Amino acid sequence: MPRTPTGCYAFISHRLIRAALGDDPPRDVRWITPVADMRCAEIGSGGGYYTAALAARLGAGGLLVALDPAAHDPRARRGTGPGATTVHVAGDGCALPFASASLDALLYSYSLEEMPDPRAALAEAERVLRPGGQLVLFLWRPLTRRRRLASALALGAEDNGFALFRSHRGLQNLRLAYRKR
Repeated sequence: MPRTPTGCYAFISHRLIRAALGDDPPRDVRWITPVADMRCAEIGSGGGYYTAALAARLGAGGLLVALDPAAHDPRARRGTGPGATTVHVAGDGCALPFASASLDALLYSYSLEEMPDPRAALAEAERVLRPGGQLVLFLWRPLTRRRRLASALALGAEDNGFALFRSHRGLQNLRLAYRKR
């Protein structure tokens, strides 16, 4: 069950609102370091705000799985373009539909806080990433108790098989990049 009221998604996902808050897809997807024939999943892809920029970043030969509970919604498919092959899949971030050690990178763009069990989501991330794989988390600033919990779990990902290698604390968000040990 999402933690943000459904009626709020259109507002907080609007490109002008996101830009005003400092989000810029072509810049933000640089948190993912591409490798040849990369297999990446964007968890909580929503309306596709980062999808096209991420596919371009991965490049031809890559595979991007845009996973979201509402992947059947046509708005979730907007913005796909050149770059990696992009597949939209309906799914749950706490039970990822991937084989163990099968992905090179995962991007949770403001979706970890929306998971009913952020611990299970991080355990799934650890399961599906190959050794050396990248886990990138964009989190809203921890203003509410739920968001503080998700942020604390994310910051504690080092206890769950990940090593933090890059972080940034912005006015409205936290950005964290890990490598799987």
